[in-house]
Amino acid sequence: MAPSQTPNIRPKPPKLPRLPSNARITKRPLLRPPIPSPYASSASPKIIYISTKTPFISAVKRVRKLLDLIDKRAVGKVDLGDGRKGKQTLRALGEVDPASGKEPEEVILKATNRAIEKALGLGVFFQGQDDVRVRLRTGSVGAVDDIVVDDKRTTGKRKKGSPGRNKGEGENAEEGHDKVGEEMENTEADDVVIPETQIRKVSILEVGISLK
Repeated sequence: MAPSQTPNIRPKPPKLPRLPSNARITKRPLLRPPIPSPYASSASPKIIYISTKTPFISAVKRVRKLLDLIDKRAVGKVDLGDGRKGKQTLRALGEVDPASGKEPEEVILKATNRAIEKALGLGVFFQGQDDVRVRLRTGSVGAVDDIVVDDKRTTGKRKKGSPGRNKGEGENAEEGHDKVGEEMENTEADDVVIPETQIRKVSILEVGISLK
């Protein structure tokens, strides 16, 4: 009996530490490499970034335009007047040699977070086209967030939590005890070393579209 194989399960990223109440997070935009020219060679990936505000029809037209340029660049100039040699050259351009390991050039749609749904919709649309092939790839990227400390908020909380002000003689003693505890928590929060930045993981979806 063959031993059972355990599936490859990616470890979950560690949870980010909880920040004190006087700190807030400011999200930075994701770092993106410069977009190459659509007329660049196959060495430069043809990437279209999808957001929640990207128009659907506009994205379809951009993909089709890049696929047309890829097709023209792959075919190049073929002299069909050369008879049999020209036909063999044209036939070879449409075939991918499996031994070479070279994949056909594709247009890549990239989306993160809420824009993943729109990228999936584009992938489903192109799956219904007879002349293209669609591949889905998932992953995650690191995003850098800035941590801003609000000193005024901490000072205001201390004044609000200071006991002995506006207290009637018949008020419950537990309320004063709670406020004293709140002041102690704020004092302990000041002693915590707050980092300037933190890295969080963001889900990403890639939709690769290539000609058949």
